[in-house]
Amino acid sequence: MIQHARAAKVVSAFEELGLLAAREASGVVSLFDPAFPFADAMRSADSIHVHGRVDDVSAMPHDRIRSLEGQIENQRDGYIKYAFEGGINMIFSAIDVAQDDLLTSQPPRPRPHLDHVGIDLRRETDENRALFAGVPARAAQLGYRHAAQGDAEKPVYCCHTSVQLKHWVYPPEGAALDRPVEFAFGPLVIHAGKMGCDLRPIDPAHPLAAQAVCGAHGAAHPAEGGRAGGYYAPEDLARFGEVGRFAKPAWDKFLEYYQYATASEGALTRREKSLIGLAIAHSKQCPYCIDAYTSNCLDSGASVEQMHEAVHVAAALSAGIDLAHVTQMHNALRIKGAID
Repeated sequence: MIQHARAAKVVSAFEELGLLAAREASGVVSLFDPAFPFADAMRSADSIHVHGRVDDVSAMPHDRIRSLEGQIENQRDGYIKYAFEGGINMIFSAIDVAQDDLLTSQPPRPRPHLDHVGIDLRRETDENRALFAGVPARAAQLGYRHAAQGDAEKPVYCCHTSVQLKHWVYPPEGAALDRPVEFAFGPLVIHAGKMGCDLRPIDPAHPLAAQAVCGAHGAAHPAEGGRAGGYYAPEDLARFGEVGRFAKPAWDKFLEYYQYATASEGALTRREKSLIGLAIAHSKQCPYCIDAYTSNCLDSGASVEQMHEAVHVAAALSAGIDLAHVTQMHNALRIKGAID
């Protein structure tokens, strides 16, 4: 159960650190009020998480946060999660986590700022299942907008974690908390590797919502201010495991070989293998692999300069291969008497 007094104290401390504005901190604390429209879910929740956005995660006052007895539960490039006693987790990111981030036609919201608050219904009890299932109807009754993520076949992924189902609600004007509220149902699964990220849905009432959703699928037209194609569909990166849904014995053998060849230490280090993978991803022009191996390179300790040099090797070799085939053209020209 969430210890409201302890959680409120943590939120207040982050306000003092300048990572939450006063109105944002007050809005988070309003979730503990018995009059909160989803108070029944709060009573049954195992934890809550407060997700803030910053320009640079590494520049945060980490020493002061640790002095508040915050324990790092998950940390990746551009992302960190602190867990505190009392059932509150403080998350901060500098990477894209929301469809709102795809809107290049409007200036980004100044950081730091609160992106959303999550209510975690981790236990798959009948009570929690009923509470979760009732969120859309409750939201409609109170004038909240709603969006859903995940289903029985596909969980919701966020970088290195996944949860089975999510509901998102967007408060009406005048609510104490004016940021999206996430309801996550089911255990949190932490994966060893990057699993892609299902971006937080944009508020359906946002005037550019259609553009953001289109951009999330890699189909927005540049003239509309969205991010152009070139990425097949970002959410597909999280579904690569489904490739093995059929012909599973062959898939399992391939996956075992793939993991050994690309991720295990051998004559080549994991970092060297990741750099080779990144170069091949560019050579084969696979956006999914570029995404995955960019993360793999960073996780294995490769520098940005090394990553760029690897791509230059791939580009130079590709050009060299094209030029080498000029010999075939020369052979044809000689046969036709065009050159000696």
